[in-house]
Amino acid sequence: MDPTRLQNNLHTESGPAPVQSEEVASVLINIKQDLEDYESEIRRLGREMERLKHYATQLRSLIPPFSKLSDKILQDIFDDCCDMNTFRVNGRPKPMHLSQALKSKPAMVISSVCSRWRRIALSMPIIWSRISLNWGFWEDHEYTEDEMETRFFPLYNFLARSQQHLLTVHFEIRLFVKGELHPLLKQIFGQVGRWQCVSFTCHTGFTLSYIMGRCGIRGASFPALRELYTRGVVEPEDLTSMIDAAPKLQTLNLPNTAIQLDGLNHPQLSHLDFDPSLCTMEKLFDKCPNLFSLCIGESTWTGSGVDPMTIACSSKLEILTVRHGQRYDPPRFPYSVFRFLQLPSLKTLYLKEEKTWGDIDDPWSHLEHFMVFIQTSAFQLTTLTIQHLFISDANLTYILVHIPTLQNLTVDDSGITPKCSPISSELIESLHSYRTSSLRQQTAPILPRLRSLRLLNVAASTFRDLLVVDMIQSRWNPGKLCTEGTSAFEVDCLRAFTMTFLNRLETEVGDVYSPLGPIEKSGMMIVIQMSGVTLRD
Repeated sequence: MDPTRLQNNLHTESGPAPVQSEEVASVLINIKQDLEDYESEIRRLGREMERLKHYATQLRSLIPPFSKLSDKILQDIFDDCCDMNTFRVNGRPKPMHLSQALKSKPAMVISSVCSRWRRIALSMPIIWSRISLNWGFWEDHEYTEDEMETRFFPLYNFLARSQQHLLTVHFEIRLFVKGELHPLLKQIFGQVGRWQCVSFTCHTGFTLSYIMGRCGIRGASFPALRELYTRGVVEPEDLTSMIDAAPKLQTLNLPNTAIQLDGLNHPQLSHLDFDPSLCTMEKLFDKCPNLFSLCIGESTWTGSGVDPMTIACSSKLEILTVRHGQRYDPPRFPYSVFRFLQLPSLKTLYLKEEKTWGDIDDPWSHLEHFMVFIQTSAFQLTTLTIQHLFISDANLTYILVHIPTLQNLTVDDSGITPKCSPISSELIESLHSYRTSSLRQQTAPILPRLRSLRLLNVAASTFRDLLVVDMIQSRWNPGKLCTEGTSAFEVDCLRAFTMTFLNRLETEVGDVYSPLGPIEKSGMMIVIQMSGVTLRD
């Protein structure tokens, strides 16, 4: 049949003759068959493309993405990335995005990238030995072999790949119900002899004794345990029995927990975190004579028969963290721990916000006790960090005048309103190396050894920026490190300065900080941010 003739008929008002209709029907059948053939071929080619893509993905997995990095560097990177592998027991597992998997089980994700990464990951039992269990309920039924294989094989795999490396284990417990012990717990608690660092976070009011009893390890020994962290209800006798079963325990973290030390006698402890009573403070350094680091709540209370003038002294403690801002009842907790401490070897002090008790809306009332602590301890403090503390700029300057050995100062104003903030233009002016100010009448500089200054989360909407520039320039003296016997008017070279504002815009500042450019190029690290925008970095 002539296609041209049929095409011409499409442009006329008369249709084809009867004989031509049969020819048209035949052509349509052929066209339909051709279309089916083409669609079949398209599907075949699509399958071939998918097969080739899958094959290419497999081949690419044989090529490390960073082939120039040595195995040792990759091991260090993997060690940093795989800080914890989380297993959640909250009902049926849900599909997980790759980014979620990377966060929850980084060791498994990294070992799946390529053959080289897998070889390196499998040679590092430490990245498989960090395990966190987080669950909200126990499913009250027995598990079949298929369910065990499907749902809990990854944990078995992690324990096997950790070989005999000591374990870091975190338990976050939200709810217990009656029933069989969960298979995940059976696996983890079967390895108590390998526990090195263990933390319990209990949201349901169960004591540590109950948890250990439910998991079948009450009375067990912990020969490798070096670090214990608990948050929740802890009975003194339970804690004592667990500590007694851990002869190598060095770090004990019991935040917001008040315990008695009558049964605690562990000279090997190097770090302790708890809320002490005055009775406890009196015995603390006798029971734990080798403490290197201590974290305590600021407010404390007396016990019966305790001398309120008791002084707890340690010549070995070098790091002290004090949680301020507790909303305790003043009649019950009238004292500051600073009143009872004497720490001549102290090097680092953190005044840390106690987040449990909400915002701070009252001025810090323990300045007098703090100053007595500074003067009686006569320490050579080098690092001071102050977070969320309602204190005036005048009082902060007064404190700094009495710590001339300070090298690193950080003041974080998170949550502090401008009128309550110690970070003011007057404070900056008082830090000038030779100029006096309304807060500093002495001609000798304060903080002559200062090398790093960080002023964070300043809420002020305006600031005298030229004073900041002038202060930094006055302390830029490259290569200058003062030693004993130098003039009281000499200062060390400031090496790092950071200041971040929460409520100021870049356009409001302009180029006022541009004079700091040459100093930054010469070696000082300068970071100044306005509402998240970095002006200098």
